[in-house]
Amino acid sequence: MLLHDEGRIVFANPALYRLLRMEAGGLEGVPLASLLRPEDAPAARALAQESDLPVELPLGRRDGTAAWVQARAARVNVDGSLLGLVTLTDVGSRRDAEEGRRALADLLRRQEEQLEHSTRLAELGEMAASISHELNQPLTGIRNYARNAYYMLEQTPGAEEEVKNNLRLISEQVDRAAKIINQMRDLTRRTESGFGILDLNSVVRESVEFILPQLKLSEVDVSLALAEALPAVWGDRIRLEQVFLNLLSNARHAMADAAVRRLTIRSRRDALGPAVVVEVMDTGRGFSPEQAVQLFQPFYTTRKGGHGLGLSISRAIVQDHRGTIEAAGSPGAGATFTIRLPTAQRDAIAPGGPA
Repeated sequence: MLLHDEGRIVFANPALYRLLRMEAGGLEGVPLASLLRPEDAPAARALAQESDLPVELPLGRRDGTAAWVQARAARVNVDGSLLGLVTLTDVGSRRDAEEGRRALADLLRRQEEQLEHSTRLAELGEMAASISHELNQPLTGIRNYARNAYYMLEQTPGAEEEVKNNLRLISEQVDRAAKIINQMRDLTRRTESGFGILDLNSVVRESVEFILPQLKLSEVDVSLALAEALPAVWGDRIRLEQVFLNLLSNARHAMADAAVRRLTIRSRRDALGPAVVVEVMDTGRGFSPEQAVQLFQPFYTTRKGGHGLGLSISRAIVQDHRGTIEAAGSPGAGATFTIRLPTAQRDAIAPGGPA
């Protein structure tokens, strides 16, 4: 504690000297404001005027460090003189603990981002064969159309419309290849979360289109039943695509030995509230009630060679979007994964902000 007369210190107790790491007696006659940084001048006035308190602020030590305190002020009568009394509570330990928690939370967030990215790369590695096959198709088409156009120009220079048609087909195949490459680039790129207004149906379509060659190679019949005019959601496109790609890839593996291989993806409004629902249903091997309890646990997998992180990370991503993901199924009867994401009817806020 300290006493001051119109902003000039007249007494400071030993505890304050210990806090400031000073020899006793060095504060008498010193302006109260000299203990604070220039940018804390409003706080100094508040201390002198006993207003806008309590307040937390740093006191400057002679060694250049800061002592964070919570300050309260009052007026006291000392030997007939009305002086200002300032009591200071050391909150440095609490602030250090809070800073430590923030640092740990930031480290955890960075590690989660790294894990998401690594898992995404692993999943793309599994898709490498079908991706190369998908890229080979437009490249083969470009080569054939270019040869046709060259032949027409060389042999029948009058067939202008046929040449134009081949050039148009070449352009379409280039666009197709570029789209595949762009999707791969987006999925492999490690970026900060980019939340925005999204059409969830478009995210689902892009995810299905990306993995469709792999589904075709596995002879999976794909059915899309996406409701029209769905409300937008607030989300990160790349991270949500990772969720859907994981579910679609899991469904393909689950149907590897099934007699009927049918994958259905549906979207709709949630009848229970302002949310959009996406259901991914397969006719695969399903899972038991005991397995259902463990599906979203890290490193748990029912697939040989699986890493057991896909569903765990998918749940974390969905929860980061303030949504839910659920699984239902039974042995030999397929599985249904249901994702619910809140609609973007309120102000766009980053995850972790006020609801």
